[in-house]
Amino acid sequence: MPSEYTPLRTKRRNQPHVTDEDGYNLLKSCLPRHWVLRPYRPDYGLDYSLEIFKRVGNAKRRIEMSETLGEHLFIQLKSRKSVEPRPLKIYRRHNVEKQREVLDKTGLIGSLSVVSQRLEATELATIERMGVGVPVLLVVADLTLRRCYFVCLNDYIDKILVPRFGPRAASKSRTIEVPVTNVLTAEGKDDPVIRWYAKRAKLYAAFQRFTFQYGNLENEVEPSRLIPMAQYFAERIAYYDFWDDTEIWEVLHHYGKAIRHFLATGNATRLRLEPGITEYERSREDPKSKEVRSKDILRLWCLLASFPGNYEDVCREWFLPSAMGYLTRYAPSDYCNSFEDKYARPRC
Repeated sequence: MPSEYTPLRTKRRNQPHVTDEDGYNLLKSCLPRHWVLRPYRPDYGLDYSLEIFKRVGNAKRRIEMSETLGEHLFIQLKSRKSVEPRPLKIYRRHNVEKQREVLDKTGLIGSLSVVSQRLEATELATIERMGVGVPVLLVVADLTLRRCYFVCLNDYIDKILVPRFGPRAASKSRTIEVPVTNVLTAEGKDDPVIRWYAKRAKLYAAFQRFTFQYGNLENEVEPSRLIPMAQYFAERIAYYDFWDDTEIWEVLHHYGKAIRHFLATGNATRLRLEPGITEYERSREDPKSKEVRSKDILRLWCLLASFPGNYEDVCREWFLPSAMGYLTRYAPSDYCNSFEDKYARPRC
């Protein structure tokens, strides 16, 4: 029985608070020091915002600095003392942008090691309402193994939960399966996958412009007006920084070079010829002809306008525990013979 001299009870720090702080410290150690991780307070389902910086410096003065790239994402952190990976079977399915998920249980294509994390319905509904323009990464911090696993929640909801459970998938708590291959680098290096997600807002804005430009060029029937319009359009997009700073999707670099080549020379044929046109047939055409140049320009912008569809169908599933994610990210390279375009796989 306490005596009158027993100190009064004060506020106490419980174990979950300690675990959360340990998880934060682990997450911080897995990110480059020149990136900025900010607590997002008050917390309504988003724990942190992450801003991506790029190292710059003055070689003569030996000064090291970093500049912001204007790239951001959110993080929802779940810290646990330890997690137990389990195998998850991956079955074939059709494009879930065109129909509800129907798993082909006779078409087992592989197995992934995943860690499971249960999320409340309110957490899922908050992320779903945000849309997919700014990624929210679920990060599961394993304090025993000192690893941080991640998956993009916006894409998981949009590509797995909604096709599987219907439009009101976020009305109930769900278990999220996080591939253990999706792990932050313990050394805190510039992670190309995290940088890839942070670029999404930039890419979406560019995709919108590509589609707009192609629509206007396609509707212009007079080459004398189409060519200068295309030159102006090229000026607007040639300086996008992601052309040379998105190593995970190699195809972007090639298209950036094609746009800059057109801007410098007026030649829009740097990329491969359109199917059905042989090199001999091309050689018989007058490259200086305005009609021929117009055709080449339209073809280049048609390819640019295809980026949104490729991104939606393929790229957003790269790091998900789905059939497309498995084939393009986790399966051995020689497994994907059906993927003729080598750029379907991320470089990471």
